[in-house]
Amino acid sequence: MSQEERSAFVSLAVNLATSLYVIAKLRTLASAGAFDAVDGLSVWAKTVLWAIPIAIGGTIILTILFAIVQGIVTRGQDTATGSDERDRLYQRRGMVATLIVASIGIVGAFIALALGHSAIFGFTCVYFALAAGSLAGDVTRIGSYRVWS
Repeated sequence: MSQEERSAFVSLAVNLATSLYVIAKLRTLASAGAFDAVDGLSVWAKTVLWAIPIAIGGTIILTILFAIVQGIVTRGQDTATGSDERDRLYQRRGMVATLIVASIGIVGAFIALALGHSAIFGFTCVYFALAAGSLAGDVTRIGSYRVWS
């Protein structure tokens, strides 16, 4: 397994975990009525901003753990850490998938806002459009290594 493929798996795991955390937190706050107050958008932003350090920390921790586990499994044999043209091609495929899914989701959020939905709903749609785009990119990269190669 190349370094780029390991990176795609770590990114997928962290993105899923972070998205599940944000969903749970937003649902809890919404059911408590935290978004109904005047400062509802501020509460939403503070909640979502916590996803950034959580994702960064999770990526660092999982990358280290993944490297340790691979070192144990391969008994410390030297593995390739560089990237080649195939890795760059798969990165581009993933980026295209990310951009397509995120763009569709953002346009959908704009349509929802134009139809009269609340700003919190619109921002939530944008957040999850970007999260879905990232997940689509990770799945495309993993699929490129495992299925379509």
